[in-house]
Amino acid sequence: MIRTETLRTLEFDRILAAIAGYAHSDATRREIAQVRPRDDREGIIRRFGQVDEIRRLTQLGIALPLSSFEDITPLLEAVRPEGAVLDPTELVILFPVLRTMTAIAKQFLSRTDIPLLRGLAAHLTGFPDLLDELEVSLDAEGAILDSASPLLHDLRQKKRHLTERIRRRLAEIVRETGVATFLQDDFITQRGGRWVIPVRMDSKGMVPGVVHDVSNSGETAFMEPLEIIGLANELENLSAEEKAEMIRIVRTICRMIRRDADGLAEQF
Repeated sequence: MIRTETLRTLEFDRILAAIAGYAHSDATRREIAQVRPRDDREGIIRRFGQVDEIRRLTQLGIALPLSSFEDITPLLEAVRPEGAVLDPTELVILFPVLRTMTAIAKQFLSRTDIPLLRGLAAHLTGFPDLLDELEVSLDAEGAILDSASPLLHDLRQKKRHLTERIRRRLAEIVRETGVATFLQDDFITQRGGRWVIPVRMDSKGMVPGVVHDVSNSGETAFMEPLEIIGLANELENLSAEEKAEMIRIVRTICRMIRRDADGLAEQF
């Protein structure tokens, strides 16, 4: 084993720092910082062989499918307790890691001219079931997609149709002669999640409905017309069902990550 004094004389740390500049993650940079010269002939020959195989791929115009990724260790530790549920925005850091694992596994599996690299990556799986579930459920920012489940797709479609129905009816109401006279303006908006129209404060008794807010000037009452209340309640029920389904989806994903946590930590 080369002594620390020798490594310092050789400025080995500067060499490692230069190499780390090409790394794709902090985790990789930490691993590079721990590298030390090998003193076993077999290991040295194998390492040179791996480098030669990478060079051969490069000469063929084939690049390793690497991309930047974050350290997933904190996420794995956070999800390990039974029943733990993380925010969807935290789960997206798995995308680049799993995609890189999958790409490397596929690239190496299809080749017979890089036996050493294939042996190095033999344990990589990419966890396709987990990756598929993540990709069908979350976008790059962690928002839950309609495609996450048939029920979620159906609920959101119903919400969109019902919202459009409410907006269309409100637009009709503000144009009706019996209502337009008492309006402060002819726009429709939302207050506290309810669809409302702006009625003059001194005329709020002339428009059947519920007041949900009052303007800062005190001159406008934001009212939900009576005939809209039933539709708005139905919309809230759909929103509650949507939220419950989203929670179920995230719980399922977290359960899958917890199941694969040991394997993910080993392959990371």
